[in-house]
Amino acid sequence: MLYACVYVPNFVAQAALRNDPEVAAKPFAVVDGVPPQVRVVALNSRAKRLGLWVGMTTADAGAQSAVRIRERSLGLEKAAHAALVDCLARFSPWCEEVADDLCVLDISGLSKLLGTPGQIARSIRVEARRLPLYIKVGVARNIDSAIHVARATKNIFVLPSGQEAEHLKDVPLEILDPAPEILKTLHRWGIRTFGQLAILPHLALSQRLGQEGLRLQRLAQGQSNRILVPTSAPAIFEEEMSFDHAVEDLESLAFVFHRLLAQLVLRLSSRSLAIGELHLELFLDLATDGVTATDKLFSRSLKLPVPTVDLTLLLKLLQLDLEAHQPGAPVAKLILRAEPAKPSAVQDGMFVPRRPEPQKMELTLARLRNLVGEGRVGSPELIDQHMQIPFRMARFAPGMFRIKPSDLPVSRTAVRIFRPSVPADVEKNRGAPRRIRFQGKGYRVLQASGPWRRSGEWWTHEHWGRDEWDLVLDRAESGRLVVRAYRDLVTGRWYVDGEYD
Repeated sequence: MLYACVYVPNFVAQAALRNDPEVAAKPFAVVDGVPPQVRVVALNSRAKRLGLWVGMTTADAGAQSAVRIRERSLGLEKAAHAALVDCLARFSPWCEEVADDLCVLDISGLSKLLGTPGQIARSIRVEARRLPLYIKVGVARNIDSAIHVARATKNIFVLPSGQEAEHLKDVPLEILDPAPEILKTLHRWGIRTFGQLAILPHLALSQRLGQEGLRLQRLAQGQSNRILVPTSAPAIFEEEMSFDHAVEDLESLAFVFHRLLAQLVLRLSSRSLAIGELHLELFLDLATDGVTATDKLFSRSLKLPVPTVDLTLLLKLLQLDLEAHQPGAPVAKLILRAEPAKPSAVQDGMFVPRRPEPQKMELTLARLRNLVGEGRVGSPELIDQHMQIPFRMARFAPGMFRIKPSDLPVSRTAVRIFRPSVPADVEKNRGAPRRIRFQGKGYRVLQASGPWRRSGEWWTHEHWGRDEWDLVLDRAESGRLVVRAYRDLVTGRWYVDGEYD
C-alpha cells in the first residue's frame, strides 16, 4: 500500500486568510479566548518578524500598528477543511480526515493514471494552491510514517520503503504528540529525536514508560500496522467572509462574491458537481445611520434552471437579485452556500431547431425581473383558490411545458390582463354600459355582453365580488376594440380588466 499525507501548517492562520489575500500580504494575527484572557493563537511569518508570538495578549499585539488582528472563526476553519477534502477527492476517494489540518489518502494503483508518487504529491500541492492553501505532503508505505514525514518536511518528501527509520531519525519527538509527562521524561534522559528513541532497549523502555513507550518507539522506527479509515462527511459547500468595516455599496460586494463563488466552483468541479441552488446570507450592521432594514439577517436564494459552474453567470445573477432586493443596511458579514447537483447534459437533435441556452435565458429573465418586478416574469400557474385573477407567475424552467402541436386549438382568443386594473367611468342605458372612458379616452359601446357575476373569499377579510362585461368599443382611429370591464360590488366602481386580441 502507498499513502499520501497532506498537512496544512499554521492551519488557523491560513483558514482566516484564505478568502482575504490582501491581508495575507501584511502582518497578521488571529486571537481567541474570553475577555480578558484573549490571546494570539496564530500569526503569519511577517508578524513573527515584528516580534509577535503565540500566547501574547491582544493588547500587546495591537500595540504594533502594522499588525492586522482577526478573531478566530470556526466557520472559516470548517470551510478551509472542507475545501481541502474536496481537493483531495479529485485524486482518490479513499481519504481519512485525521484532523482539521491533516488528511491521509490511499494513492495505491494511481501511478499509471497520475504518474510517480512524487508527481502525484506535486499535483496535489498545485491543486491546493488554487484554494488557496499552502500544504506539505509526505508519502510512505504506512500511514503513521506518512503523517510524521509530512509534518516534518518543508515541502514534499517520498519516504523510501524499508528506510523509514533512517530518514526519520532527525525528526523531533514533538511530532509524535506524546503525553506531556512522557515527553518531559524523555527530555530528562536527553532523548529529543526519533533516532534516539528508536535505539533504546525495549525491556528497559517498557519498565519505565510501559506500553505507551513501546508504541512511541515503534512509530519512531517507522513501524505501523494502522489501516486507513475513510471518512464520508456530508459535503457542505459554504464560504463566508467578514469585514473590518461594514460594506455599503454593491460594487464592493461584487468583488467578494467573485472570490467566494470562484472557491465554490473550484470545490464543486473537483467532485464533478455543479451548483443547482445558491443561498446568500448577509449579516447587516443596523447601528449605521439611515438604514431601512429592521432585521439583522438578510437572506436570498437563487434556484438555477439548470446546474452550472459558470462563474460569470452566477455572479451576474447575484448582482441582479441584490439590485432588485436591496439589503437596506451595510453588510458586516456574508455567507454563501451552494446546493450541489449533477451537471446537465443536453444533446440536441440534428434536425431540431436549437433552443436558447438555459443559462442565457435565465440571465435575460433576471434582467426582466429587475426591471418590471418579481411577479411579472415567468410562466402562468393556476391557483386552486377563489381569487379575482386565478393564476400567478411561477419561475420559468426549461422543459416545464411539453405541449404537442395536436393539443393546440385551431383558433383561440387571448386576453391581455391589465395589472392593476384600469379605473373607468361608465354611462349606462337600461342597466347596460353605453359609453366608457378610461386612460384619458372616451369610447362608444357598440355591443355589451353580460353581466357575469363572480365572487370569492367571502369567508375572509379579503372577500370580493364583481359583475363582468365584455364590451365592443368604437375606436374611430383604428377600428374596434374589445375589452373586459367589471363593476366592483363592494365599492361600486368600474374598471377595465383587460383587452382581447
